[in-house]
Order: sequence, then C-alpha cells, then structure tokens
Amino acid sequence: MNQPPESFLDRPDSLIGKGVARLDARRLVEGCGTYVDDMTLPRMVHACFVRSPHAHARIVSIDTAAAEASPGVVRVMTGRDFVDLVVPWEGVLTHMPSMKSAKQPPLAVDKANWQGEPVAVVVAATRAEAEDAVERVEIDWEHLPVVADKETALSSGMPVIHPELGDNLCFSREGQSGDVDRVFEQADHVIEETFEMERVTPASLEPRSILCDYHSGDKTLNVYMSSQAPHMMQYLFAKHLGIPEGKIRVRVPDMGGGFGLKIHIYGDEMATAALSILLKRPVKHVADRIESFVSDNHSREHTVKVRLALSNNGDFQAWDVDDLCGAGAYSVYPRGSVNETKHVLNLTGGPYAAVNYRGKSRVVFQNKAPLGQYRSVGHPIACSVTEGMVDRAARALDMDPAEIRMRNYIDEGACPYRLPSGPMLEALSQRACMNRLLEMMDYQSLREAQLQLRHRGIYRGIGLASYLEMTN
Repeated sequence: MNQPPESFLDRPDSLIGKGVARLDARRLVEGCGTYVDDMTLPRMVHACFVRSPHAHARIVSIDTAAAEASPGVVRVMTGRDFVDLVVPWEGVLTHMPSMKSAKQPPLAVDKANWQGEPVAVVVAATRAEAEDAVERVEIDWEHLPVVADKETALSSGMPVIHPELGDNLCFSREGQSGDVDRVFEQADHVIEETFEMERVTPASLEPRSILCDYHSGDKTLNVYMSSQAPHMMQYLFAKHLGIPEGKIRVRVPDMGGGFGLKIHIYGDEMATAALSILLKRPVKHVADRIESFVSDNHSREHTVKVRLALSNNGDFQAWDVDDLCGAGAYSVYPRGSVNETKHVLNLTGGPYAAVNYRGKSRVVFQNKAPLGQYRSVGHPIACSVTEGMVDRAARALDMDPAEIRMRNYIDEGACPYRLPSGPMLEALSQRACMNRLLEMMDYQSLREAQLQLRHRGIYRGIGLASYLEMTN
C-alpha cells in the first residue's frame, strides 16, 4: 500500500483523537449569552405572521378589519402591501445556467405554494397581542391541486406550480465517464439499491430571529439577527430594499445554532426589515418552535437509485447513480436548492477508485417548504449511499467490510486525483486512517468476539464508513 509522505494523523496540528474545548462554553452555560430574543429597543414592536394552512391555495380575499381593531395592533399588512417595498428574488445560480425558479415575494400575493408560507403580518406592541390578532385575520381560500410526490412532479397532467416556468423542473444534470453500460453487462456482480432520504429540519436552540431598527434621520438600517452570513445579509437587504449597502449594518450576537438553516434569506425576515423602514421604529420577529417546522427551509429529500458493478475478487468497476430531489415550492435564495444533489453526484462512489461512472440528477418543485442547505450539504447522502453499497457488496461476496474498503480506496500517492464525476482531490488519507482505526479498535479481536456472541444469540454490529469532504 502506498503511504503519504507525512501521515495526516501524526502532524502536530492534527486534531484526530483529541478533545477540543469550546471557547464560549463556560460563558454560555453560565447564562451570560445574548441572543436576539434577549434584546429590547425603545419603541420596539413585534411582528407575527399569518401562514397558509394549505399546501396550495389561491387567496380569494383577506379581511384584516378585526385584526386591525385588536388591542395593541399597530399595523396589519398583506403580501400585496409589500409589492412596492421589497424587490422579489429568484433563487438561481449563474454558474448553473439551466437552473430556474419563480420570483418569490416576501409574502404570498395571489396564492400560497406551501403550508407555512407567510401571507399576512400583524405588528403589535407585544408579542402576545400580535399573536392574538393573527387569529382574527380572515382569509377566503380556493383550494388548488397539490404536487407533493417528487416521483410524479414531472408527470404529464400534473399541475405546474409556477405556470411561467412551463414545468416543475428546477434543475437537471447528467454526466458519464467510461463505457458504463459495457462494464455492467460484463461484470461478475451487480449490486442495485434504492435509498430514500426523508426531509429534515434543524431545531436550533434559538429559532430564526431578527430585530430591525431603521433610523429615518440618517436613513440607516441596523439589523440584529441570528444569521450565519451577516455580510451576505447586508448585501441582500441593500439589493431588495433599495438602501445603499454602506447604510446597513448587520450584527449577529450569540446565534444558538445555525447548521445551514441560517444562510438564506426568508420572506418574513425581509418583511420585518421593510416594516421597520415603513414604521420608522424597531420591529422584532422571532419564530416559535411550531412555526419553525413549517416556515424554515427543509433539507435532504432525495431518492437515490444506484448500481455498483464489481468483480469476483471485490474490485469496484462502475457506479451508476440517479438522484431525484424534491426542492419544495421555490429554490431558496441566494444559494439555491441544487447544491445537495450536486454533491450527491460528485461524491457518491468516493473515495473508491472506479473510472467508469454515470450520474443523473433532477431537482423538482413541490408544494412543500423550500429545500435549503444544511451541514455538509449533500455529503451525508452521498456517504450513506456509497457506504451502504459497499456493505452490500461485501455481503454479496462474503468479504470482510474492512478488506473490501482497503482494496478499493484510491491510493494516497495518486493524488492529486480527479474523480470520474469531475472534482479534483488534493490529498487523501483513507488508508492511513483505516489502518490506525483498525489497530486502535483491535478489529480482528472484535470480529472474533462478535462471531462467538452470535452463537449465543447476541447480535452486535461493527460499522465502518469513509467520508470525503468537498471544500471550496
């Protein structure tokens, strides 16, 4: 086996196997953190949103009279009231020219496209008064057919969520390296499996939170928000609210978790900033936990169909990957909803050597919450699919799971190495890591003990997995 010139595990700056202390842990556990929801400014009011109870419905009418007459209410506004205040956005990426998405307003204007989409907002002196008034907003709905199943989103006869786009396809991509069909036809073994990944949403300690404070005298906007990307948010507020970027300051106190949830702009956040400008006073919005489940971006809704061709001696010869992803009602802004599937195609099959590779991905719109980017962006899906197939291959050939991995790892000495899916790998250490791991856990003894226990009806698993991290 080839070994790297210097083991990644033995470098003085290596953190593998070492405990790393959190610098802010003591301050936070002692209750000395400051979150957006802890902040109160003079003349501050609270914004609460009316959200669609339907996955797909036309807004026939909205009656705000009762809400406006409620105690403490300062203003009630609908999506149409924001048309001249906020420029809508389009969650496409310039380096993916085939990608498309409808223009998204901060609040739904004519129809709601997912359950949880904001359609109106109540501003009141206290959070409780705003919540009470939200329940008094009367909306007349016309139900529309729902596109929920990503498997049928592109089928003939299915309603098109955004008619101006022509269909429900957000993005597609295909690529191939080598003679994949020939290799599969001649392979000793073909392993085939379908992996279903369900939607998830983070539950950060502090939900999405924003406090906007517009000063009409010098026309500056101060924003305090639980965000992972304050400089990006500064740019987005400037672009869509028509304020010079230098007049906007975005500050992030303690965030309480982000995980990728807080790297996009949300309609209720942009509306809160617009309300502060309109009312010329501080406006705060903090999503509650139940609200977060329907308003936050979701992630990881994928169906991945994959085939692996291999020889009798356990050599991986070809991968064939087909990923179908459900993006929800819009592609999220500004980073888009296609980066997960991009990494599924890029990384499935890595870090194992196989020059024959075919990948296909489709991202489709549905009447669900939009799909965002969470921690590791597609990597957990690619890793789960790849390692699941490797374990199935080991069982099919009656090979040890560690042995089949070590046999197929890309040689560390081959780097820089271009994966057949396209990305270039600068350096790898899978063999070095696996050798160290097997030694530390005394793998062979564990396997022997595992077999002995199974004869006594005691079943214990030993799981192995390898992982590639794709950075910028």
